[in-house]
Amino acid sequence: MSWNAIYVNSRTEKKVVTLLLSKDIEAYVPLVKTMRQWSDRKKMVEFPLLNGYVFVNIQPIQQEKVLQTKGVVNFVRSEGKIAVIRDVEIERLKQLVTLGYQMEVCHIKNNYQEGDKVKIISGPLKSIEGFVTVNKNGRFVEVLLESIGQSLKVKLPEEILIPAL
Repeated sequence: MSWNAIYVNSRTEKKVVTLLLSKDIEAYVPLVKTMRQWSDRKKMVEFPLLNGYVFVNIQPIQQEKVLQTKGVVNFVRSEGKIAVIRDVEIERLKQLVTLGYQMEVCHIKNNYQEGDKVKIISGPLKSIEGFVTVNKNGRFVEVLLESIGQSLKVKLPEEILIPAL
C-alpha cells in the first residue's frame, strides 16, 4: 500500500473522504479550523489545508475504485506516473494540522534571512527542514511536500530553529 494524492472537485474534499471511507479506502484530508465572521455571528469552521487535494492509502488494484468515486477528478501525477506520497510527508501534514493556528502567533526574528535552510529542533515538527521565506505578513518556514510539489508556510519561534546542514 502507498499514499497517493488525488485531485477533487472544488469544495468537495470532506465529502470525497466520506465516500472513500464508505468504500473501505483509507483517505485523509488535512483540515484546519479558522474563525469566520458573518454580520450576525462568529463561528469556527474547518477548511482543507490544501484545496483540491485528498490523500488515499491504497493498493494499485484499488485505483479504479478511487476514480469511480463522485467528486474525484484524477490522481496527481509526476513524470506521467501516479505520484507516490512518502509516509513522512503525510506525517508532516498531520503534525501541522495537530498544531493548528498556534503557530501563527509566533514570529521569527531577523537572525534568519530569506532562503536560509533551517531545521526544527523541538516540538511536533522536530527534525523537519525548511527554508525561510518572507512576505508582507512576516517571516515563515516553508515546509516542502515534495511528492505533490506543494509547500506550506508556517510561522515558528526562532528558539526552535537551527541552521540546517
